[in-house]
Amino acid sequence: MSSREPIDQLLAAHLANELTDEQAIELREILASDAEALDHYLDLCELDEAMVSLQSSANPLANLSETTSTSTMRSFLVWSVAASALVIGNLLWFQTWPTSSRSGLAMVDESATSSPQVDQTTTQTANRPDQERTPNRRPPNPWKVINSSGSMNHPALTVASIPEIDSASDRKLKFNRDIRPILSETCFHCHGPDEHGRRADLRLDTVEGATADLGGYQPIVPGNVQESEAWQRIISDDPDMLMPPPESHLALTQEQKTLLKRWIEEGAAYEGHWAFIPPTMPEVPTVDFTEEPSEKSWARNEIDFFVAQRLAEAGLAPSPEADARALIRRLSFDLTGLSPTPEEANAFVRDYQLHGETTYQETITRLLGSPHHGERMALPWLDQARYADTNGYSIDGGRHMWLWRDWVIQAYNDNMPFDQFLTEQLAGDLLPNPTESQLIATGFNRNHMITHEGGTIPEENLTNYVADRVKTTSEVFLGLTMGCAQCHDHKYDPISQHEYYQFFAFFNELQDHGLDGNSGRNAAPNIMAKTVLQTDELPQLESELEQRRVQLAETTEGLEAWLVSQRQEEETRGDQFRFVPIELLDVSSPNLRGAMEFDANGTVKIAQPSRGLNGMSHSLRFATEELTDGSPITGLRVSFHPRPGPAKPETEASKEDAAESTEPPMVLTPFDEAVPKVTTVLISATEQPADQVDYHRQLSFRKVTASTQADGHAAGSIRNESNERWWQPATGQTEQHLTLTFDQPIDPQTTPYLSVLLVFGQGNSLPYEWQIQPFTGNDTDSRWSPSLVDAIQTPSDEWDVATRQTVLETFRQTSDQLQPLRTRINNLEERREVLTGRFSTMVMNTAEKPRETFVLDRGQYDSPTDRVFPTTPEVLPELADKNETANRLDLARWLTGSQHPLTSRVAVNRIWSLFFGTGLVATSADFGSQGEYPSHPELLDYLATHFVEIGWDQQQLIREIVSSATYRQQSSATPEQIELDPKNRLLARGPRFRLPAEFIRDQALAVSDLLVPRVGGPSLQPYQPPALWKEVSHFGSTPATKQVFVQDHGEKLYRRSLYTIVKRTSPHPAMAAFDAPSRELCTMDRGATNTPIQALVTLNDPQFAEAARVLAERLLTESGSNETSVSDLDRIDQAFTLVVGRMPNDEERDAVQSLLQTERERFAQSPQDALAAVSVGESPRLETLDPIEHAAWMQVATLLLNLSETLTRL
Repeated sequence: MSSREPIDQLLAAHLANELTDEQAIELREILASDAEALDHYLDLCELDEAMVSLQSSANPLANLSETTSTSTMRSFLVWSVAASALVIGNLLWFQTWPTSSRSGLAMVDESATSSPQVDQTTTQTANRPDQERTPNRRPPNPWKVINSSGSMNHPALTVASIPEIDSASDRKLKFNRDIRPILSETCFHCHGPDEHGRRADLRLDTVEGATADLGGYQPIVPGNVQESEAWQRIISDDPDMLMPPPESHLALTQEQKTLLKRWIEEGAAYEGHWAFIPPTMPEVPTVDFTEEPSEKSWARNEIDFFVAQRLAEAGLAPSPEADARALIRRLSFDLTGLSPTPEEANAFVRDYQLHGETTYQETITRLLGSPHHGERMALPWLDQARYADTNGYSIDGGRHMWLWRDWVIQAYNDNMPFDQFLTEQLAGDLLPNPTESQLIATGFNRNHMITHEGGTIPEENLTNYVADRVKTTSEVFLGLTMGCAQCHDHKYDPISQHEYYQFFAFFNELQDHGLDGNSGRNAAPNIMAKTVLQTDELPQLESELEQRRVQLAETTEGLEAWLVSQRQEEETRGDQFRFVPIELLDVSSPNLRGAMEFDANGTVKIAQPSRGLNGMSHSLRFATEELTDGSPITGLRVSFHPRPGPAKPETEASKEDAAESTEPPMVLTPFDEAVPKVTTVLISATEQPADQVDYHRQLSFRKVTASTQADGHAAGSIRNESNERWWQPATGQTEQHLTLTFDQPIDPQTTPYLSVLLVFGQGNSLPYEWQIQPFTGNDTDSRWSPSLVDAIQTPSDEWDVATRQTVLETFRQTSDQLQPLRTRINNLEERREVLTGRFSTMVMNTAEKPRETFVLDRGQYDSPTDRVFPTTPEVLPELADKNETANRLDLARWLTGSQHPLTSRVAVNRIWSLFFGTGLVATSADFGSQGEYPSHPELLDYLATHFVEIGWDQQQLIREIVSSATYRQQSSATPEQIELDPKNRLLARGPRFRLPAEFIRDQALAVSDLLVPRVGGPSLQPYQPPALWKEVSHFGSTPATKQVFVQDHGEKLYRRSLYTIVKRTSPHPAMAAFDAPSRELCTMDRGATNTPIQALVTLNDPQFAEAARVLAERLLTESGSNETSVSDLDRIDQAFTLVVGRMPNDEERDAVQSLLQTERERFAQSPQDALAAVSVGESPRLETLDPIEHAAWMQVATLLLNLSETLTRL
């Protein structure tokens, strides 16, 4: 037998996953004593080095092209053998080699921070006595473990070495860490806390149940696996005896079985669930690392000592600090959600080199003081509080809750203590003399979905609303899945169904209704309030608004061109215009509460108005037998007729007082509006009659005009169906009409039916009579009064002063050339109203007679059993004042009690996850049995108790986290780190994760200088495919708002993504592609997917394409003029600096320059494509730039905006 044959056989057994414990010991002994066998093993290590060397020589620009080569089968086999050998070598070697020789652990090259790719530096697998035989096999590690006095003057360690690593076969097991997760996953469903679902009267979640005498046998006999019935069932070959049973589709792995066996043998010690035990301040460890040869200590604060101890126990060392550019980019993203400007980055790099920690802390102070800090912190809170701008469910009508969002932003900017933050949101209305701000805060528990759909049962809806409040409150503040106990006792945690409804009772006191929220009105209870935003922008806003108004009022440039176009349009009218005869087939309303009359020629009359009668659908047919000349239908006129007699609803009294009526005779006014507001007109043409508009065949309008209009309410506003803007006719005694000219004429022979939907503003006022009249030709008379038409036809030098003023005013209000200026004025006016006006928002209150609460059998709203009163689960501390009248304020004070085991832990865990991608408890919504055990339990308890000690100061906690050496580490990973800690749970390197969806869009806007940094205000509707909402819309069958998407314009397109409208049934597609939730329910952690759709978004979405275009303009202008005197390389350098915050390396420059030249040649051959590319988006294009050069640089900008490094927080 060859001397190498035993190790060959052992390695073969390992590769086949057949290595026994005895063989593992044998292999370990061979490697420790046989030099030849050791050399054979090291040959495999050399093979690994060769493969790493080959890999490190790969193109460093792989992240630009996102391409990979296909590995051959031979390479795969070589890698498999080498990797397997390294794995077993590491595992065995670290168990046998002396501790003192294991201080060299890992090294990350600091120069690699500019690359987002995984660091290819290899790690030292073992230190051997014969180092001279393999010199420099692995780079030396810069860190060594030392004794430390710590930052809190704790005594130093007496042993200056890494503690011996506990192997799986050596360390004593802990129930919470090692055993509870196994039992919870595979046993508790049938043998856990749920008394009613428990089988065989066997309970394994308590020591009493697990060791109980069940008639001559015990499930678990501590120290004796042979007598433990549970163990015998686990290893049984009989499917009728095996546990878990085969039909459960659950199975224990061999590793889990080994752990359970060892645990029983070691005494089967149970522990109370860690999360239900109040945290206490742990002793801060004294393990630290120093950098050789400077002997500089690694730890910067207490956090680092906890992390250092875990790293040392695992045989790992921390990574070096990231370079200054990476640090400022990381800090800026983490604290404001925005990347630093080049000026900010350069200043930090310069000052950090000169002043070190002083600069770092000053930068933290600046970023925490930014108004954008509140926006950054608010984003995950909106996920958790399920904030949205629509009600959800099928109809998904609009609501107004942005005042609550403003409150959250301001609370974070004010650094409101977390206990106050919690209390005001849960019970602000119950505080003594609550302020308007505290009432707004209670919107936290009004963010849930509501419905007003016909056929739903109000009592059932109310039960669902309260259940949602329970689910959200328990997950956000307690980290518990209490919702599981709505129908039965919790399967995994000690929360009974009875206790669930006791907690339910806290939120069952609201004076709300089961059917509410229709027509865009907020469901009760609600208040009118002002925004709490503290901003100094109002004086500047007022000043700009005045300047813009003056600019518009004095503009005459373009008047002559406009007059020519109007005269040409008038000439095309001629004799072609005429009304088309129709037959009105039907008129209907989704809420028909008033009498209607209509005749075949299209005239509709309302005899009695009623609230909610604001949407009217008309079905009509063209009289095609009278259309013999083949003329197409070019538009539709809606005429509003004056009413003979009083304007108020007809009663005997009103008839008698008709002569004295001062109301405009055109409208019926049962409520508080005097003039009808037309907010929506939707039209579709079909082959067959239809009672509603077909959204898939909806006609678009080339223009919308009117015979008269009230000041500030132009006819064109009806194209905005969001009900914030409208057409309002001028009051008077004469007929007034609205004209809609179609983009494309329709053929009445092929599509002889029209469906027309008219919506009148909020149902507050209704016309008395109107008529639908399609037409052919050009209805110019509808646009201008006869006197204005005459003035336009008259040479301008013949105008008198009054005529000139009338024409100029019309030009300024209708010229396409001045539309951007008018949009700017409108946006400024709306912003002023946001800052000064009062708006509706939903709040919490307590009904005069609160509803009684009962345990609901199987969670059914109509199956009440025992009455219950508000209190908290027994597994948690009691309320301070436990009585039947406990309320939400008592609950809030209970949650923020210093001895509460969950609130502070859950809070600091959530904050930690913002900066490390994952919490110390990865399952942030579940601290129960099904949740993950903390990666650093002592650190979690330290932070939780410290958080309370510092007065729940969130910014102070954040400062300490981002000041730690743990936070500042490089994010590149070594192979050893990937092997031993692939998810970075031990924190041996800096966190690396993709930016949230909103940050990705904000980043594109910011680097292109398009971002408008205003804070707060209503939600906005930037670019998105216009037909998406149609797929889920109920428009025409309900007066609900937010059924038709209408894009915003001007600065609203470039605000932060936090303010993008959230429609629950149709979230913004770009946000959804990057895993933004629909906000239908509380979302504690967003998922993270990688799909081709994401690349398609950042390549093709108009928002990103426009950002690339404007970024290219910035490169061509800020780097100098559009001349060859400024080199391509200079602009490439600037592009990298703007987008990823660093300079490119030579290979990156070459690659980008090659792309630039290719795109120049391509667009030179197709100038029309270049012009089309640089015309995307509404922001004005710099016309002086050569379209070909502009388009080529736009492709460079697109490339950089799509880098993994751009989309990743490193």
